[in-house]
Amino acid sequence: MTLTVNGHFKDFVKGLRMLRPFLARLYVFVVLVAFVAGLRPLRADAADGNSQGDPSRPYPRLVTAETRANAQALAALQRPGTVFFRDDFESPDSVKKYFEIRGLREGRAKIVTDTKLAHSGRGAIQFTAVARDGRESGAGASGWFGPEGYDRVYFRRYIKFAADYDQGDLNHVGGGLAAVAGTDRYRAMGSAGIRPQGDDHFNSAFEPWCDWRRYPAPGYMFLYTYWMDMNRDPDGHYWGNMLGPAKEERCVLRRDQWHCLEHMIQVNDPGKANGELAAWIDGKLYIHYKGFRWRTSADVTLKRFDIGVYVHHAAKDNTVWYDDVVLSTGYIGPRE
Repeated sequence: MTLTVNGHFKDFVKGLRMLRPFLARLYVFVVLVAFVAGLRPLRADAADGNSQGDPSRPYPRLVTAETRANAQALAALQRPGTVFFRDDFESPDSVKKYFEIRGLREGRAKIVTDTKLAHSGRGAIQFTAVARDGRESGAGASGWFGPEGYDRVYFRRYIKFAADYDQGDLNHVGGGLAAVAGTDRYRAMGSAGIRPQGDDHFNSAFEPWCDWRRYPAPGYMFLYTYWMDMNRDPDGHYWGNMLGPAKEERCVLRRDQWHCLEHMIQVNDPGKANGELAAWIDGKLYIHYKGFRWRTSADVTLKRFDIGVYVHHAAKDNTVWYDDVVLSTGYIGPRE
């Protein structure tokens, strides 16, 4: 009996050896099927994230060139409005205009009174992302417009990067606008990587990126933007979408020199994709997008702005200055 079993076993093993090439091919086939099947949800999610392919989730259109070419459209975009916030940082009392100043106690955020450091007058606000052995570092200030907010806001500020400013690659600096629902001024802070739902919040910041050192520090300017129809990152998170100009028009700001930055958000009518986003550098229209579906609820209005500097991997001190901050319902332009 034992011999018979052993004999059958030997025949079985021999059969397996004969089947080995077939089994190998079958294994590869199964792995490929599993791999492709695994890719399908990712592709579906990518299509979901890339809402340009989904009419229910419209993606904005870059219209800068046509706006520049149309004098009437450019004039409408640059029509003045009513100023509702201004800070020239000429007094220590400027800190009272912000509901939060990160780094104030530690000296990473401070009002400086020196004509050599200010853009105009004697005062400016200075932020430093101090060296932390490659860890994150930053400082900044946040201002609140009030619970009702605005449907259209232009945000102008002057910014200067220190002569040795070099963030490595990733940073958030330049200033941003945020819309939220309700009355909580802290709402949606700390929500990086999460897609807004339309009835909660959205935001956009005008900032630079080195593109993995392809551009000199601080990098070329673009609009880092979170909203309900944004694209999803390959890592599965919804990091801010990089809405920039045409590639040949990318602008790298010069360090140790004041630049006038301004950007505008026009909210959409709920149910329509008629929102806008625009940005200017030193008074010249740099970016203009149309076709945003920013929100689904009229309660989501522009209520907050931020200035400061944040470096993802701080290997050295990096300092910036802001001055002549103005917010308005219409175009502001460079200071005369």
